[in-house]
Amino acid sequence: MKETLTLGDRGKAVRAMNDGLRALGYEAGTGDRFTQSTARGLFSLQTDRGLEATGEGDSRTRSLLSLLVCNDPGEAFYGDADGDGQLTVKDVGAVLKSLLTGKVAPTVALDADGSGRVDVKDALYLMKCLTGRAAPRPNAPWIDPEAGVGEDALQAVAQALQSVSPLRRQLVEAALPFCYDPHGPQVAAFPKSLYIWGANLYGPDGDLYCPTSASVELLAARKPAFFSGGRREMMLSALQNAASLGAPLSGADCSGAIVGLWRRFGLVEGRFDAIANKLLHEPLSRPIQKADLLPGDLVGFDGHVGLYAGAGRVVEWAGGAYGCQLTRLTGRCCWSFTEKRLIRMQKDFEVFTRPFFFIDGEG
Repeated sequence: MKETLTLGDRGKAVRAMNDGLRALGYEAGTGDRFTQSTARGLFSLQTDRGLEATGEGDSRTRSLLSLLVCNDPGEAFYGDADGDGQLTVKDVGAVLKSLLTGKVAPTVALDADGSGRVDVKDALYLMKCLTGRAAPRPNAPWIDPEAGVGEDALQAVAQALQSVSPLRRQLVEAALPFCYDPHGPQVAAFPKSLYIWGANLYGPDGDLYCPTSASVELLAARKPAFFSGGRREMMLSALQNAASLGAPLSGADCSGAIVGLWRRFGLVEGRFDAIANKLLHEPLSRPIQKADLLPGDLVGFDGHVGLYAGAGRVVEWAGGAYGCQLTRLTGRCCWSFTEKRLIRMQKDFEVFTRPFFFIDGEG
């Protein structure tokens, strides 16, 4: 097969690209022909995901497309818990550890037999695979759970932070590690910070808030509509994945993230709390023009707030399916961790404000 597929090419690989583009909501050709529609769809995909936008099916673009639509499992298998492309004794150990610790939320990484749950059968199936008595079952390719902000976005934001005050820079730098970049080249399985309704990122004592499976289940019982569409399952799997990596997974809602950051830097007292609309209006902030935004300012619309990071990017805890994302000020899109696709959000930011502690000469 050609390294790069171009206009006029035909074959199974072209058909897979067309099918994948269509599944992700992009323009696509029909059948196994590389048409102008295929090129336009690839160009849009490459633009959205931060690749060189050529409209051609190079190997990197095809690999990304396969990841997004699970079209080509490659060397990824059910039960490959550490994502190294091989089934080893370590994977068996990971399944057993999951069972012994009681964290058994469904997760592709541990579900060796593809049953949708993690149980003893998975460990037994893995042992059969290792001894040659069963064949590994391919699944969606391992997706990096640590994927965060892409290099292009980091460099752009870092450059914007060079010309602002230390406080503005510190606020943004403290928020960036929680972000997933929906336009970055890496694809992640889970958010780096969950959207948890009513939660503040940092508590009154300054401790990072990290939800538990029990707290998610309790909240899901109270607000079932909010956790529908696979969001509850995604969050539980994300928490299990974080536990297996030994890394806590934080959570907040949109206003709780801003409140938490302000608490962390001592800009408000520890017990301070506020909803999005309160944060966006006086006396907590005053309106400014979009063109006057600086890193650390707030953006939003009725009922929602985000932190402006500079370079046309916004840190926002966007909702149950999205978690914390580094979105764009114009043309706001989020990566859905339940639908596994980039979604153009219905609303763009229309309110731009400057927090009260920046008003007096804080540039």
